[in-house]
Amino acid sequence: MPENNIFHTFEIQFLDMEDYFRKYYQSLCYFALNMVRDGDLCEDIVQEVFVKIITSGVEFGSELHFRQYVYAAVRNQCIDHLNGLNGGRTVTLGDVEQVEIPTADECDRAIVRAEIIRMVRDAIDSLPPRYRQVFRMAYIDKMKSEDISEALGISLNTVKVIRQRSKVRMRELLKDFYPLLFIFINQI
Repeated sequence: MPENNIFHTFEIQFLDMEDYFRKYYQSLCYFALNMVRDGDLCEDIVQEVFVKIITSGVEFGSELHFRQYVYAAVRNQCIDHLNGLNGGRTVTLGDVEQVEIPTADECDRAIVRAEIIRMVRDAIDSLPPRYRQVFRMAYIDKMKSEDISEALGISLNTVKVIRQRSKVRMRELLKDFYPLLFIFINQI
């Protein structure tokens, strides 16, 4: 019986980690990309961190604890990589021109930006399918209403109504973070 409990506990932890992976993967990649400036490498770093977490069996008391841990782990992996680019030596102030290691403040800002992007992405994903589609085309792909109407085969008036309703819904979904969005949107 104890083996079943251990297996069940591992299964629950793995399922939680799978949810965390889905939820945080893109924002962690964005965070890592700000440090290493290489899309493939940032994905490798984030995946490696998740593999280490899963294989180490570390447990988290809350999602907040996980989020703090995983951002620190990704930051450390990025710094390790950047140190490796410097011939394995620790990066010193004299090396900063060769290899840029972000400061703690820069890391904090990158974490906040990554989290805001994650919240916005989650809000967009929670829109009804047609609203989500029109919202992405209008505000992410920057398409004109006329082009959206033509692409989707719906009337121009319908596109305008859906755009307006999706904006209102996004405002409702992000109401607690709305002021922050304007502060950070220009920095992204």
